[in-house]
Amino acid sequence: MPELLTSTSRPPYSLRRKSRRARMLCRSSMSSWWKRGLRPSACSCCTAAWPRAASRAVSTTSPENWRHRSRVMVKPMPLLAPVTSATRLRDDMAELGARGTCAEKDQAEVLEQLGEWEPLCECGKCQIGYLYRNYSLSMRKRRGRTSRIRRRKLFRSSESRGVSESYKYEFIELKKWLKDRKFEDTNLTPACFPGTGRGLMSKTSLQGQMIISLPESCLLTTDTVIQSYLGAYIIKWKPPPSPLLALCTFLVSEKHAGDQSPWKPYLDILPKAYTCPVCLEPEVVNLLPEPLKAKAEEQRVRVQEFFASSRDFFSSLQPLFGEAVDSIFSYNALLWAWCTVNTRAVYLRPRRQECLSAEPDTCALAPYLDLLNHSSHVQVKAAFNEEIGCYELRTASSWRKHEEVFICYGPHDNHRLLLEYGFVSIRNPHACVYVSREILVQYLPSTDKQMNKKISILKVHGFIENLTFGWDGPSWRLLTALKLLCLEAEKFTCWKKVLLGEVISDTNEKTSLDIAQKICYYFIEETNAVLQKISHMKAEKVALVNQLTLVETLWLEELKILRASAEVLHSLQTAFP
Repeated sequence: MPELLTSTSRPPYSLRRKSRRARMLCRSSMSSWWKRGLRPSACSCCTAAWPRAASRAVSTTSPENWRHRSRVMVKPMPLLAPVTSATRLRDDMAELGARGTCAEKDQAEVLEQLGEWEPLCECGKCQIGYLYRNYSLSMRKRRGRTSRIRRRKLFRSSESRGVSESYKYEFIELKKWLKDRKFEDTNLTPACFPGTGRGLMSKTSLQGQMIISLPESCLLTTDTVIQSYLGAYIIKWKPPPSPLLALCTFLVSEKHAGDQSPWKPYLDILPKAYTCPVCLEPEVVNLLPEPLKAKAEEQRVRVQEFFASSRDFFSSLQPLFGEAVDSIFSYNALLWAWCTVNTRAVYLRPRRQECLSAEPDTCALAPYLDLLNHSSHVQVKAAFNEEIGCYELRTASSWRKHEEVFICYGPHDNHRLLLEYGFVSIRNPHACVYVSREILVQYLPSTDKQMNKKISILKVHGFIENLTFGWDGPSWRLLTALKLLCLEAEKFTCWKKVLLGEVISDTNEKTSLDIAQKICYYFIEETNAVLQKISHMKAEKVALVNQLTLVETLWLEELKILRASAEVLHSLQTAFP
C-alpha cells in the first residue's frame, strides 16, 4: 500500500451543510485522522491538474471539493475519502502485523479487501487517491468485546441457519394433508441447510421438550396396507408375504396411482432417487473400502433375491391395474420402495399380523418426522405413546431459533450410515477405519511357526473382527491382537494375560506399536491413491460426479482418522527408548 499520509498539526475541513448521517460519517472519519496527527500528502507529478489559487469557498456538494484550512494551497490536495479508506486498511494491516502469527486469518481478510482498488489520479504515475470499490465512509471496525460477540453470533448462525422451504407447493400440500389428519406443527418448519440439505428448522428456541407428536393416522404401517385395497390379496396369498413386502408393494402402487392416491402429498416429498450402495453404479462401488464393498455386494444380492421372490405375488395383483404389473412393479420401482422403507422408517413395538410372515413387524413411515436429519451429538427419545396413540419425539438437546433440529439414528460409523442411509457424517465420533485379517498378517514375520495357532486363538475369543483405527488412535482390540501375534516363542504361554490386558514386556509393547504404525501408514498411502483416482474420474465422468463426491467424502473422513491415529502412535512410541 503506498504512503498516502504525512504528519501535520492541522486537521482537514469538514462539511458545512450535509444530511445528519453524512455529517456524522465525515466527523468520524476526519476525527480519526486528527487523533493520529495525519493529513493527506500531495502528488508531485500532478501539480498541473490541481489548482494553486487562493482559498475558495468550501463546497457542500461533493467530497471532491474539500479544501485545507490554509488560505493558500501550496501543494495540491488529493481526495479525502480515498485517503481515509486507504489509511484505515493500512492501519488495520499494521495492527494485525503487531499481533503476530495468530492474526493470519484476519490479515487474509484485510488483504482480500485490498484486492479491488482503482486509481482516481489520471497521471498514471502516482498512487494517490486509490479507492476501494465497495468502500463507504464509516467508522473503523472496532475490536472490542461487543464486536467479538456479534461476529461469533453471526458466524454461528451462518453455519446453521437454513432457507425456509415452507412456501413450496409440495410442503403446503403436505401441511394441509397432515392437518386433515389432526396434526399441526408449531415448533418446526421445512428448510434447506448448507451441508445437510433438506431438513427441519426450529421456529423458536427448543430445550428439553417434545418437538413432534405425530398421530397414528399419519403413520404408514402394515395396518394401513391391510386395510387398503391390497388387504384382500395379502390375506389370501400363501405363503404369507413379509411386512417389508407389504409396505413396498403399497408404496409402488400408490406412486403409480399419482393424483388419485390419498398419500400423494407425502409421496411428493420423498426422494426420487437414493444414494445407498445398492443404488450406486458398479464402478463407483468398486471404489469403496474393502469391508464396505463386500457388504454393498451382499446388499445388492439381497435386494435382487427379494425382487425375484416377489414377482409371483405382484402377478396376483393384476386385477387391480389396467396395465401389465411387470411394468409397474419393475426392479427399479421396487428398489426405490425398498430404499424408502430402509432409510426413512421409524421403529415401532413388534406386532403380529396373522396374514403376514413371522418376520418382525417393526417398521412404520412417519411423514414430516422423517425430514429430520442425523447427528451423533444430539440426544432424543422417540417412541409410540399407546395411551394417546401418537409417535412422540422428545429432545434432551437445545436448539436456538432458526437452527436445524437433528435426531440420532444410532451410534453408527460412516460405513453403516452409508450402507443403510446413503450419507456420510462429517466428524462422526463413531467413525473408524477397519483392519482386515489379511492386512494384519501382511506385516507380521512369516517365519513365526506359531502364527496359525495365534490366529485361531484370536478367532475363538472374538479378536479377529472389528479391529479399527479411530480418532483416538488404534482400538484396544487391535493393539491386543497385535500384542498376541507378536509374542515371542518362549512367552507364548502368557497369551491369556495378553487378552486380559496385562503388559508382558516392553519389547512386545514396542513391536506391536511399530506394526500398528506400519499398517496406519499403509492405509494413508492407499487412501491418497484412491482419492487421486476419484479426482480423475470426476473430471472424466461428469454423470457420476454426485456419486463420486459421496465416496470421496467417505475416504477424506478416513484420511483424517488415519492421520489422527498416526499422531497418537507417534506419541506412544516416544515412551520407549
